Amino acid sequence: MRSARSSGLRAIPGGAAAGTAPARPAPGGPAQEFVKVDRVGMRFDIGGKAFTALDDVSLTLERGSFAAIIGPSGCGKSTLLRLIADILQPTAGSISIEGLPPAQARADRRIGFVFQEATLLPWRTVIDNIALPLEIVGARPGAGIYSPQSLLRLVGLEGFAQALPQQLSGGMQQRVAIARALVLQPDVLLMDEPFGALDEITRQKMNFELLRIWEETRTTALLVTHSIAEAVFMSDRVYVMSARPGRLEQVVPVDLPRPRTAAHMRTPGFAELVNTIRDALLRGEPQA
Repeated sequence: MRSARSSGLRAIPGGAAAGTAPARPAPGGPAQEFVKVDRVGMRFDIGGKAFTALDDVSLTLERGSFAAIIGPSGCGKSTLLRLIADILQPTAGSISIEGLPPAQARADRRIGFVFQEATLLPWRTVIDNIALPLEIVGARPGAGIYSPQSLLRLVGLEGFAQALPQQLSGGMQQRVAIARALVLQPDVLLMDEPFGALDEITRQKMNFELLRIWEETRTTALLVTHSIAEAVFMSDRVYVMSARPGRLEQVVPVDLPRPRTAAHMRTPGFAELVNTIRDALLRGEPQA
């Protein structure tokens, strides 16, 4: 059964959901543990040899929060995201989403996933790509489910409903992918470097867009990124991972006020957080 949050989201203009957004935990108040990763390990067998991708990783996400994972290439960031999404199963430890195993959360359509590539179907229009999950599960926009049209407005592509993916820029394609991930109103939105292939200017614009969308939906969000500045700008908390095998090197709380603006990037507090994360990444590198 879906959580009570399904009927408590703030309405998107023209959408089906009604009510107001659930309040985020007050600063300094009790944490509402929503996603829990408990001492998770992941090993693969490659050519008959054991390969450890993750080792003893623990983290928690509060309901309605925005967190980021950062670490060197190959440290298991994407693997961890796939474990939470039930695409892979851990070889050690456990994961829960509001007390449920990921398999149950996925079956209940509580998880949305945005990949590095937009992975849109090239023969389907923008609106039809957004509606694809509804068709797969045999659902129609109704109570508790955003309509594709309302999500099109939310991601700023209202005039592109009948466009094909090849007629869109990379940033616009990723907006469609985000809308598609939200159409079943997931409780958790997992994003695996969705802006990694974009130029710096477009990437920064997409950061603002994603935060605006998150403010509207208040979906619990977890972003994998290689950009320190992006991790700080977007997040309430940054999880810094070490080089392979991936371990949690440091948890960095981000106490910058919201809503975030470009002015926050020029503050001493922002620079200090960037330096803290950079130092943690260097500590997590293997020693020569």
